[in-house]
Amino acid sequence: MTSEETTIGQDGLDQKLTQAFDGKVVRKDLVRKVKVGANVPVFVLEFLLGKYCASSDEMAIQMGLKVVNDTLAENYIRPDEFMKGKSVRSE
Repeated sequence: MTSEETTIGQDGLDQKLTQAFDGKVVRKDLVRKVKVGANVPVFVLEFLLGKYCASSDEMAIQMGLKVVNDTLAENYIRPDEFMKGKSVRSE
């Protein structure tokens, strides 16, 4: 794998898979990128990334990552914020 393929993240096989299974391919490098900042189960990240970032277009991926991060920030409560969950539920 060349350094260019590493930075882009897709080689010929990845591009063929993305074309054949449009909207269903999850890039694991994005899972690792989002996982670093969030204590969320991997299957949740894979679902969200598959829904919003299943594209080979870099602009669409960046917009999808923003949607994923916003969704996690709004809907996922970290274990140390359990009181926030109680207050939201009681409102």
